[in-house]
Amino acid sequence: MASTWCWELSGSGLDSLALVERELRSPGPDELLVRIDACGICFSDIKILNLGPAHPRLQGRDMVAEPIVMGHEAAMTVVEAGSAVSERFPVGSRYLIQADVYFQGRGMAFGYLLPGGFSQYQIIGREILDGDEGCYLLPVTDRLSHAQAALCEPWACVEASYAYQPRKSLKPGGRALLLLLDMYQIEQVADELPGFRSVTVTALTAMTNPWLSDPSRARAEVKALLDENPGGFDDVLIYGLPNPTLATAAATLLAPGGVLAIQGQGETGPIPIDVGSVHYRNHWYTGLPTGNVYRWDRTAELAPRGVAWFIGAGGPIGQMHIERALTLPSPPSKIIISQNGGARLDDLRQRFAARAAEMGISFVTFDARALGSELYDLVKRETGGHGCDDICVVVPNAEVIERAYTLLAPGGGMNIFAGVAVGAEARIDIGAVPSRGVRMWGTSGSSIADLKNVLDKVEAGGLATDRVVAAVGGLPALKEGLHAVREGVFVGKTLIYPHCKDLPLLTVEELAERHPEIAEVLFNGRYWTPEAETALLKLYGGVPVETPCAG
Repeated sequence: MASTWCWELSGSGLDSLALVERELRSPGPDELLVRIDACGICFSDIKILNLGPAHPRLQGRDMVAEPIVMGHEAAMTVVEAGSAVSERFPVGSRYLIQADVYFQGRGMAFGYLLPGGFSQYQIIGREILDGDEGCYLLPVTDRLSHAQAALCEPWACVEASYAYQPRKSLKPGGRALLLLLDMYQIEQVADELPGFRSVTVTALTAMTNPWLSDPSRARAEVKALLDENPGGFDDVLIYGLPNPTLATAAATLLAPGGVLAIQGQGETGPIPIDVGSVHYRNHWYTGLPTGNVYRWDRTAELAPRGVAWFIGAGGPIGQMHIERALTLPSPPSKIIISQNGGARLDDLRQRFAARAAEMGISFVTFDARALGSELYDLVKRETGGHGCDDICVVVPNAEVIERAYTLLAPGGGMNIFAGVAVGAEARIDIGAVPSRGVRMWGTSGSSIADLKNVLDKVEAGGLATDRVVAAVGGLPALKEGLHAVREGVFVGKTLIYPHCKDLPLLTVEELAERHPEIAEVLFNGRYWTPEAETALLKLYGGVPVETPCAG
């Protein structure tokens, strides 16, 4: 075992990606040498490929001198352990990885700063084994196939969006801006908000600051506030319904993780809101007509027996959202899916419609491209005019967010899963936040707890993470696989088996045509299974799990 093959990226674009052979060293005392058994291709890899050193996580890195090895959806097996960690990580033990690694306060994700899974073998060091949040490896039993284990990571990102918990109070020790538009008193606010007296508060009243009620002055005055407070505010509290100009300007004062809260009743009308910051900077808009403006009477989980609308759900991540919805103890009573017509929409119908019908769930699909603006009228009609309890946006499109937001039912929630760029604006009536109780949120990545939650579901047989596999290939097929993912060629996930060196990039259907032994063990004759993986690895020279199960 003197060498290993891996793909190294030295810049942006496929031309900067090279398959190279590197010397394979033994691990140090506190390191592991692991075999990469499977690694999924994520659209995050495409972002790295497109941006190269301009990627936010790689800025400042000389990728020519120090290329990166991408791939973070990885399942692995320990083949050698250093003397200091051999008891914790025995040879032959299997793991998946929480890729968002933090070590000594520094983010150094696996597949970004740390060499990742598009390789045959990898060294796992202290950054992962003893990181700031503990060990970033999660043990996997032989009940799971390599694909099931590797694909827990993208599933965990989906899980995280439903486990989202907004801040329920002022940020302890933070900085708050209090704008009193009506006859509110600071003492009244302090009594309603726990922890009010533990934060630094800048309070402005309309009586002494008449610009708060003057749209012609609001932008300039808020800019002056931002100049005086360049870091922004952790909390911006508005008591009384703001005019549209003030509401728009006030949102620009939010620091990362900031909360804008409104106590009031009525509409602001559609105003430009940075929805990219909802996803990537964790901005949260909350409010009520009266009382504690941080109170939220529901969670980010899909409303039991509600109406859920999934927008752009035909890709692998969208399929995960729908699969997850159908595995809930109390799933929605109606699932609406809008997706551009073609193979992806057809696959969604074949994959989920009959199953939803068996569960008594109304399953409605719309061809978004064919319908155009009529789509929104049809969705409203499907809800009986009430609106959707949940809307999950799986396409990075601010205009779609803007249009869909108007179809939230009272108390409804919008999960902005596919992030649009920070600065991307949608015209949103944020008066609906306190008046109608609607909310919107976005998440990026996942935590160890999210990953563990998904792993537990898979181990218990409640979730088949590998059903979304659409194509597989050996390590030499990675470049072709990245191109296919970038162009949206396949309807599901593309999975790389690094030790199947002679395995070309093939769809599940193509494998079934070539190999009857694979065809006969696919679920419903078309979906990936542990048994199909075992057959594949025997045919193409990979390392099967000894006792896979159907899951």
